[in-house]
Amino acid sequence: MTAITHVHNYTVRCPHYQQNDKQASWQNHIEVNHSCEIALDRITKWHNNAGSKLFEIDGITIRKADKEEAYFAMQSSRLKNDGHGLVTFKVYLDNCCQDASVNDIMAHLINDYMQRCEKIS
Repeated sequence: MTAITHVHNYTVRCPHYQQNDKQASWQNHIEVNHSCEIALDRITKWHNNAGSKLFEIDGITIRKADKEEAYFAMQSSRLKNDGHGLVTFKVYLDNCCQDASVNDIMAHLINDYMQRCEKIS
């Protein structure tokens, strides 16, 4: 059995303001951290409130929360050299992001995660 050696938590928030000269976009509001505590908190919350399944991308199931405009997913990945990764994704959307596609956002985040895993391996 392999211990979790790498944790990635992605959070995307709908922008409510423009930063400098950049266009207000979810792409400017992506946060990534490596906190085990946040990952465990998310897994516990989502275990108790599984939401509704929307779609899958590369074997990762994306769900919509029941009580908020949030979308989430999690996945574990076996890495080379006996490593093991854990990733969580949370996307907050509201009235400001009517033209944002959850599918596009999640595809972007999953691609970023896969690239990070390739660099680790």
